[in-house]
Amino acid sequence: MTIPPPDKLAALVSSVTETMCGLSFAPSGAPQPLGNEWRTAALAIEGKKPIMVALSADQASCSAIGAAMFGCPADTIDAGMMEDVLRELVNMTAGQIKRVLALDDALGLPTMTTQHDLLKAVDPPQVSNTPLSAGGVKLVLWIGPRNS
Repeated sequence: MTIPPPDKLAALVSSVTETMCGLSFAPSGAPQPLGNEWRTAALAIEGKKPIMVALSADQASCSAIGAAMFGCPADTIDAGMMEDVLRELVNMTAGQIKRVLALDDALGLPTMTTQHDLLKAVDPPQVSNTPLSAGGVKLVLWIGPRNS
């Protein structure tokens, strides 16, 4: 599996977020570990070579994206709404990645996970960790082969 370069991944995410919440993302630096305040939604694409797609965001970014999507103040976005936002974004982003990688395999259902559990589910040396930003809103896109 050849993972597209960061600028292409940013464009794929932006094709979802521009429509849903008016945010356009760009690559924003080198891969990095995430703190405990980050939330992660993951989705498996099953098939001959199963992969995992995940999106992580810190609490402030989840609130900002949620506010834009739900049309309400950021301070009214609760934990459940943050999780809904990330699950919806990873679902739509995984569909874009599936198209670009020309996969005919079915998308799984998005689930909330931790960075620790995500890295147990994929092959860490082959997983991408692509930080993205749109102003002060931060996301990390993860793509990697699933462990069997």
